[in-house]
Amino acid sequence: MAKAKQGKIIIVANKNRKFGANEEYYAIWVDTNGKEHCLLFTEHELNKAKVRAEKNPEDIPKKGFFADLFD
Repeated sequence: MAKAKQGKIIIVANKNRKFGANEEYYAIWVDTNGKEHCLLFTEHELNKAKVRAEKNPEDIPKKGFFADLFD
C-alpha cells in the first residue's frame, strides 16, 4: 500500500468489497481542528466537489507561498 502524505489524494483498493461497491476509493489524510483523520471518496464525490469549486472560485482559499516547495 502506498504511503499517504497529509493533503495528497491517493487511490486505494476496496479490500472488503461488497457486491456493487466501488473497486477503489480516493483517500486523503486531513487535519481538522488538530485531529488527523482519513477521508475516503468515490470518483463521483470528487467530481461533484470539483464542479462545486468551479462554480464558486471566490470561495477557494489561496495556496501559501511554500505549499509547492515542500511537496
